Amino acid sequence: MNTSLNEVAFSYERRRRKSRPADLTLILKQVKLDIPSGEMLAVAGKSGSGKSTFMQLIKGFLKPTFGQILLENTDPYGAKRPELFDRVGFIFQYPEHQLFSSTVEEDIAFGLRQSPYTPEEKQAKVKRAMESVGLDYETFASRSPFELSGGEKRRVAIAGVVVLEPELIILDEPTAGLDYPSRTALFEMLHGLNAEQGTTILWVSHQLEEILEHASRVLVLKEGDFIADGPPRQVLSDRSLLGAMGWELPAALALAELLAETHGVSLDRPWDLREVVPELIRLCGRKQPSAKGESPWLQ
Repeated sequence: MNTSLNEVAFSYERRRRKSRPADLTLILKQVKLDIPSGEMLAVAGKSGSGKSTFMQLIKGFLKPTFGQILLENTDPYGAKRPELFDRVGFIFQYPEHQLFSSTVEEDIAFGLRQSPYTPEEKQAKVKRAMESVGLDYETFASRSPFELSGGEKRRVAIAGVVVLEPELIILDEPTAGLDYPSRTALFEMLHGLNAEQGTTILWVSHQLEEILEHASRVLVLKEGDFIADGPPRQVLSDRSLLGAMGWELPAALALAELLAETHGVSLDRPWDLREVVPELIRLCGRKQPSAKGESPWLQ
């Protein structure tokens, strides 16, 4: 599903008759943006920059003060088609805190309770949703969600959104609180949804390494304005942008740049320390440190 923001601005102040954007305190400032179907798009920015407002506007939790949200070239408000927002799935930070049913299957099926599907059709949808997030139906369906690991709980919560077959899934810091294996497994699942079902993935992250590894595009939001938009490696290598945001260049990327400058070494995954560090070790073993104590890869 193609999603567009056409000069969208938002304020929590009540809009006055004939008011202009300049008359209100705007949380989001006249954003013009296109999100093509099938993207893996990350949003980065400091707390209070407007990330939550941006996501809630796309889901329809908030209505633009000015401008239009377009889903497949249709304004759900102007066309009086609010059901278009049902094609957008929204997963809050720590979604496992919202689990409440006695079994995994009941929790995932909750969103289908008002649907016209038969019990057999609902079960089939739950099975497919569980398979898509890497949960075996026979193993997990009858278990209590409260007995699962943190990563498994999050998968159950995401399956509860996936079962509704959204075309765009929005996630608020999906890896918060997860250990490394769980984070890795979660993104394998998200990439699977993106590749196999064409689901657009939009997520908020404060982890630059995570963005470099998994996003095809990153948006950087500051005080209600998107100040950067592009491929993560290009955007997050911009020293002026990093300075404006108070960010440091990710360690792996800095080391990879050093390797490229000093040895002409080009890495496929320069943001991944698991690839960068072995190359550094190889070069350290190849050269001896100088008498002045210089690092061997700088000689």
